[in-house]
Amino acid sequence: MDIAQIVPLMGDEELTAYQFLVTTGGATLDRLARSLGWGTGRTERVLSRLRGMRLACSEAEGRGDWTAVNPETVKLQYTKPLSVVIDAWQAQLDGIREQLDTLSGLGADGAQDGRFSPVVTIEGATDIQDALEVSAARCAKEVLAVQPLGRGAPALAQNVICQESGLIASTAGVRVLLPHLSRYNAEVRDRVERISAAGGEVRTTAASLPALIVFDRSVAFLLDGDNSDKAHMVRHAALVEFIVHMAVSAWATSVAFEPTGGTNRIPQSLTQETKTAIIRLLAAGYKDEVVARRLGIGVRTCRKYIAEVFGDLGAQSRFQAGWMVREHMLGSGPEPVATDHSVA
Repeated sequence: MDIAQIVPLMGDEELTAYQFLVTTGGATLDRLARSLGWGTGRTERVLSRLRGMRLACSEAEGRGDWTAVNPETVKLQYTKPLSVVIDAWQAQLDGIREQLDTLSGLGADGAQDGRFSPVVTIEGATDIQDALEVSAARCAKEVLAVQPLGRGAPALAQNVICQESGLIASTAGVRVLLPHLSRYNAEVRDRVERISAAGGEVRTTAASLPALIVFDRSVAFLLDGDNSDKAHMVRHAALVEFIVHMAVSAWATSVAFEPTGGTNRIPQSLTQETKTAIIRLLAAGYKDEVVARRLGIGVRTCRKYIAEVFGDLGAQSRFQAGWMVREHMLGSGPEPVATDHSVA
């Protein structure tokens, strides 16, 4: 018998009496009272409480020997009726979810009428976590995540995609796409090792994509980079397909995650594709903080690189820098994709 299993159900007196009954194999009320140095009335009250907990029993209304009841037997007596209730609640919950899923589908299909929104904004860390966990638990085939591990990425997303959390089925394949510069973050490298050890695949890209997670290509979560307490859930089939296409296209030109050998220092020089990514983000109107988050670097480092890029171009403003890059690309054609990713 495991006495520790029943400790939360009783006080010190009940535990002492129960241990005595277990050790002796049973005893009369008088013997128990003498052995423990208790009066008869006190012993009767303790045994009565144990009987109410179903942990002790006696024949002849307490006048015979009292014996301890195995806690495993008691556990079954307590849990069996609760299990029936829980099963009924689970069936009811599944029915409610199925009905709400149907309503969500109607809302997505009718979005063009202006009566429904194809995107649901979720606010509050608790609600976001609940939504992510529900989608993760129902995911059976594939998880596709972009930038959920780097600097500024929501902790909720980081926890969901790690299979060791138990939220994602072992049958689901996990693919994670990160910025090249995330290789220089020790925390990211540690999480990548754990994802890879669980069978997931992690790659890096120069593309500056927003943080997102897609479950079974049926529901996507866009993680608001400016507000960790806000996320956008997309279930509209056409929008989810577009999001998946964007992520898969970036995946096709990505490279395997390469650890940096323990160093966290980012190289002073930048590759041309990373410089171009910075300019495109700035020209699109993104703030320094968002650019840094997209590239997986700190804000101070990002501003240093922005100054370097401006110096290379001879630009005085973000708009001018963006225009110069645009003119260069139109005049010389698309830039070749860099094949050397040793420097992010």
